[in-house]
Amino acid sequence: MSDIPMQYETGYSWTGTEMAGDINIAGHPALPVGSPHDAERFCPEHLLVATVEACLANYILLFARLSSLEIRAYHSSATGELERMDRGGFRFRRVVVRPVLQVAEASASLAGRVIEKAHNSCLVARSLDCPVEIEPTIDT
Repeated sequence: MSDIPMQYETGYSWTGTEMAGDINIAGHPALPVGSPHDAERFCPEHLLVATVEACLANYILLFARLSSLEIRAYHSSATGELERMDRGGFRFRRVVVRPVLQVAEASASLAGRVIEKAHNSCLVARSLDCPVEIEPTIDT
């Protein structure tokens, strides 16, 4: 794997309306963010769950390539569950990612090993303070 950046920078600009803002990352279009109640913007909670899901997908696809595993199709879904804290506020109780891979029947065992290795390697999941669980499906 090629070297990855060791630092990531973002910027936030408030639009002046409610909790609406834009996340700015150099070289990318602005990402509209807001509260969970703003249907026109992405909320941080969805972005966290999506980041876990995308990270797992990236590692699965990387390890599949390195293992010469041909993935015929890939999709996933993810759920982040919140819990109320005793001292007030909320936190993520867990995140569950459900990857679905379609591979040749002879490659099903290898696909399972690739998914497990990706799960153990995901930088984002390893950085969170809540468990990240996977419920994989391998279709042949």
